[in-house]
Amino acid sequence: MLRILALFFLIVSIALNSEVAIAQKITHYDGSIYIDSLKTLNATFNVSYQNTHEKDFHFYLNKNANIKQLKFGDQAVSYKVIDTIEDLKSIRIQNTFPSKYILTIIYSYPLDKIESAVFAYNPNWIELSLYTGWFPVNIDDKNYSYYLKFHKPEEYEVIGNGVIKNEKSNVIIANSNNHFDIPVILSKEFQRFSSGNNRMKFYGTKLPKEKINEIRVISQSIYSFFETWYGITDSDNLIIAVNPFGHDMSYARKGFISLSLLDGFGPVDKKVLAHEIGHLWWQNAKVEGWEDWLNESFAEFAELKWIENTLSKDAFQTLLKKYEDAYKKPIRISQITKSDNQWHSVAYFKGPYLLYKLEQNIGEEKMLLFLKDIHKRKVSTTEEMMTVLKEYADEISVNAFKAEVY
Repeated sequence: MLRILALFFLIVSIALNSEVAIAQKITHYDGSIYIDSLKTLNATFNVSYQNTHEKDFHFYLNKNANIKQLKFGDQAVSYKVIDTIEDLKSIRIQNTFPSKYILTIIYSYPLDKIESAVFAYNPNWIELSLYTGWFPVNIDDKNYSYYLKFHKPEEYEVIGNGVIKNEKSNVIIANSNNHFDIPVILSKEFQRFSSGNNRMKFYGTKLPKEKINEIRVISQSIYSFFETWYGITDSDNLIIAVNPFGHDMSYARKGFISLSLLDGFGPVDKKVLAHEIGHLWWQNAKVEGWEDWLNESFAEFAELKWIENTLSKDAFQTLLKKYEDAYKKPIRISQITKSDNQWHSVAYFKGPYLLYKLEQNIGEEKMLLFLKDIHKRKVSTTEEMMTVLKEYADEISVNAFKAEVY
């Protein structure tokens, strides 16, 4: 899902190993966001929680955010800042709440003080997400819904992940099927274009016409190939934001991709785009542990298959060599942690090559059926995946595959 995300891995590692139990689950955000200039975002969030009454809890917010009020009903809630990780701070609250409750958080967020080198402040393209800590978030919450009302400068537009409605100077973004993030982008220079099948809507800025046409054609090719291979995706209305940052980090959510161009939409960018579109089919596993290989390795394998059907045989074999080299490393997939510097090599190279070898063993026809079944069943754990594999591979192939994972 991401090429470089050390910050996220660090936060997850701390959250999972913290003595503070995260005993609350966020189920819904109701937010009112007021942007009267391009320097400050003022937000009021009513956050719906479910409570298991276990100890205290905490959430993360950008370290430069100024919390003006934190309350439950009419009562002020005491909190402490217990840690600062990169540009995020962890807010700790004593748990004295009922089984279901709404926490109100009012704060200001200085847009021009975004310290993330990846999403640095740019008044022509302000991109907010989990990685800039613009909204209060629990790292292990994945499937909350949200309803946001943005009041923005008149000349600016807002895009995000969900159903978007414009009401005078307000933009409403509603999402009942999100994937652990609330990405929002503001710009007054959006270029809009669509894929041939109208299932992908693109937003860019200052892209030349020939580049727009190339992005449209290649994206359509990737989407059609994956649909043929893996079946119909749940996300049939996809927004792809082609950001102007030029960094090596792109990410995918259900129905939303942020794509950064490193080589002017050359081979590197096309490869990244194929991987991110692949996540429309492969994103059911939890992202905070080693099981995330089911998301990353399968999306990368999908990308490899598209490339195999696009490049010459010699060019593909040259590309495949670095995957084979990673495969030879004497480490099993389940033994690697996401904070380990070998995670990227294992998830993005060893895992995909393991799938490639599996295809060589069982044949392309059975591999196709296996992958379609994995997607259809929304398999989210390696154990489930192994159970499905037994329906398409003999015992020798299954055991060989299993030995590389566990």
